[in-house]
Amino acid sequence: MNRNDVMQEMTKSYINLSDMQKEEFSRILNKLLSVNYICGERKKDRDDFYFILRNEQLLKKFFLILDYQLYIYKADQMAYISNSNNYNHLTLTQLQSIVLLLLRKLYFQKSQEFQETENIFITLAELHAELEATGIYSRRITKTELKNVYHFLSKYNICEKIGDLSEDESKLIIYPTINYILPISKIDDIMEQLKNYRREHDDEDIDESKID
Repeated sequence: MNRNDVMQEMTKSYINLSDMQKEEFSRILNKLLSVNYICGERKKDRDDFYFILRNEQLLKKFFLILDYQLYIYKADQMAYISNSNNYNHLTLTQLQSIVLLLLRKLYFQKSQEFQETENIFITLAELHAELEATGIYSRRITKTELKNVYHFLSKYNICEKIGDLSEDESKLIIYPTINYILPISKIDDIMEQLKNYRREHDDEDIDESKID
């Protein structure tokens, strides 16, 4: 089916939506283009996920015209878009990258354990301990640094806090979103990337000592 045929089919389907559905359609399109991931396990995204399910074909046709692919995984209540041209490519800071890698590692470990709930939880104390264990940081990251990283993680539906970010007993829910950002098949790559960050850190220390 060529692009013109897709456009015609999409237009016919769109016309049949009510005015309220058209508003929802537009809002969810923009949301996916903005944050990429819709996680139905998050209370605020649940209705959006089911709207996507009900209008799957229409949404897929729209994104196809934009050279995006819409993926839906009902088991994990996940929907996200992707493209092969790296549109809207996001560059992460080192700290964002490292925390993301550590959350993936912890998600994997926790998923192997018995859980009383469907959600995967970690405490902030566990995250700080993992950061310290990398050997990359000579000090504990500050609340401001943690808040900045959390803002990024929360925006893309990767995790959600329960409690205050300054309290070690506070928890983070890690959502299945992380499975699709960093598939389990890449767990060895994750560990190797953490080692690379450590090596880069050690090299920086060596360079600084030479300057001194």
